[in-house]
Amino acid sequence: MTTKKLLISSTMSSLSSGPTTITGILCLIWLVLCASLVTKHKELIYVFYSFATSFVVAAILSKSSSSPSTKAPSSSSSSSQAEDGHTKNIVGLLACTSSFLLLCSSVEDDSGSNSSTEEFMALSIVTGYLAFNLWYSLLFCRPLPLLAIWEHAVTLTVFLVVLAREAAASSTDNVGDAKENRAYITAWLAYKTVGFILSMKDHPNGIQVSASTTEQQHTTKHPKTALSDKVMHSSSFPEKQNKPIATTATTTNETTAITKNMDNLWTIHGEEYDLSDFVKIHPGGVEAIELGRSRDCTALFESYHTFTNQHRVILKKYHKNKANNNNNNNTTDATTATTADPFYEVLKDRVIETLKENNIDPKTGRTATFGRAVYYMTLIVCLVLSASFHMKASLLGSFSFACFGWLIGCLGHDGGHFAVSRTPWINDLSVWGISLLCNPAMWQVQHTYAHHSHTNDFDHDPDLHHFDIFLRVHRRIQHEKMHDYQRNRFYVFFAYSFVVFGTCLKIPVGMMTTGTLYGMAEWTDRKRPARALILWVHFALYLAIIVFSPFFSGKSFLVALLSVIVHIATAGLLFAIFSQINHLNELSLELPMDNESKCNNNDDVDDFAVMKSEKRELAKNSWAARQVETSNNFATDSMCWHLLSNGLNMQIEHHLFPSLNHAHLHVISPVVQQTCKEYGVRYKSYESWSEIIDAALQWLDKVAAEEK
Repeated sequence: MTTKKLLISSTMSSLSSGPTTITGILCLIWLVLCASLVTKHKELIYVFYSFATSFVVAAILSKSSSSPSTKAPSSSSSSSQAEDGHTKNIVGLLACTSSFLLLCSSVEDDSGSNSSTEEFMALSIVTGYLAFNLWYSLLFCRPLPLLAIWEHAVTLTVFLVVLAREAAASSTDNVGDAKENRAYITAWLAYKTVGFILSMKDHPNGIQVSASTTEQQHTTKHPKTALSDKVMHSSSFPEKQNKPIATTATTTNETTAITKNMDNLWTIHGEEYDLSDFVKIHPGGVEAIELGRSRDCTALFESYHTFTNQHRVILKKYHKNKANNNNNNNTTDATTATTADPFYEVLKDRVIETLKENNIDPKTGRTATFGRAVYYMTLIVCLVLSASFHMKASLLGSFSFACFGWLIGCLGHDGGHFAVSRTPWINDLSVWGISLLCNPAMWQVQHTYAHHSHTNDFDHDPDLHHFDIFLRVHRRIQHEKMHDYQRNRFYVFFAYSFVVFGTCLKIPVGMMTTGTLYGMAEWTDRKRPARALILWVHFALYLAIIVFSPFFSGKSFLVALLSVIVHIATAGLLFAIFSQINHLNELSLELPMDNESKCNNNDDVDDFAVMKSEKRELAKNSWAARQVETSNNFATDSMCWHLLSNGLNMQIEHHLFPSLNHAHLHVISPVVQQTCKEYGVRYKSYESWSEIIDAALQWLDKVAAEEK
């Protein structure tokens, strides 16, 4: 019996080592073949560039997904290999997308030279990836099946031969069959892309994140910040997104069943609802209601239905059961109240009347005006023109592209809040206006849901955690030596120049690989392959257009590099100096609702400081009042600053009524300010941009000087 077991073990070992040996031999053959071809045709060096870039991207993805906090001590090598296989698939998807974009952008002139060049570059990218696939599989992943090995090897050889032929034809000014080759390459790209998507769908990160992993990420993703065990504020709309799915005694099948059940539930005011049958007929569109699936969406429910009461009537039809709050530290008594925010209710009634007095229908007229739509279209035209200059490595063009990229962000911002149009698909398309500032798929989770629901809440607002490597924006972030530099204003602006690099590339990679945003907000769209693809497509588009395109302009490497730096730094600075300043100062971060200290920029500051009225007590537990006190306005009378800031100079009104287009915020500002004064809620409005940014810099200086 022992001999038989040894024989079987030996046979299995030889079978498993066979593919590895074949892969190793093919890798060496490819290296020799490609090196010899490069000596004859210098153009083939692009294959090596693609090969090296694939490894760099894989390293970034692997680093983002290998946080010790997300892996159990007993993680086996097989799970690590599966993770590397997932990384390899993502790199492949990015390579195919980049190649496809190059083929689509090719414009053939009379000689056909332009399309031939684009075809050559596209083929070089996928050829480099195929080589990477063999080497990466050999070094880090499970051995590929023999059929897959030979498929990659044969395809790689054919592509190399075609590239060598095209290079030879180019040197003799003889253009090959570009159209025919392009058709074959496109078909192959489509075939591989489908395979990658199906492979990623089967990966755990592509379907769900287990309860234990999610809880670990929530508590250990930021070891420096030492997240508390309990939310420190008493909001009327608390979040329960990280509630335990199952206890440790629950079996795997039970956990799966519970997880599947939770995926179909929306939690509102402490009650669970199954809105699955209502999704397709939701007046606001599928994406608007899907944003609340599998999480507590009380804040979304209230703040996006401010001009109607019909939503409460409809909601009753889909009631499921009371939410299980036994193990949830985020629960307060106010959660189960039907209308627990009297301040907000009074404010909504007054705003509705104000809009009507200004001939604006609160239900049908809340979206973009005709003038606003014209403004959107003008910016789109300017953006496209400036993009063409950036792709030609023009420094002025890159700067202009970044400026218009910031300005068109107003379209993405309004679209992300479903405020461009009452037609859902227009809003879904408009969100892409934010693409040069942030990944649009991530924006919906990070901004529309998490930031607006939990503004300046350290445990739930991801905006407080984006840049803690460079900047300490909250006292609960552990003080590091690097943070001492933020007392220097030049350092602050230097750090903020990386903002867009993080929101477009670094942070989305973390969402792709972990399935959550810092463990605070789950990326529920990963369970919807078509929707999840948006995250990867934007990632590839940003790399192709912003980062790589200038290097193919024919300009020197240094000029191309400067163009990329100019664009990313300019976009980052614009994003920071108009968005970060609206919430980062002492009055917005340090003074809770029950602190009756004096507030700057308040006409009746003395009365406010001693106010002990009944209305003030009502406002203490108000989600809406918290939105006011954690936000700031500036230069509200200036149309110039309104346009330059994309309407963020009226941040208070925006946070209270996010579904109201920015074009209408100035109309409701007086009544909002008056109601805040009546209820003793701090309404902070700075006279100028310089005043509000100075307040933000003073706060950064203060927390830099303190060690926790």
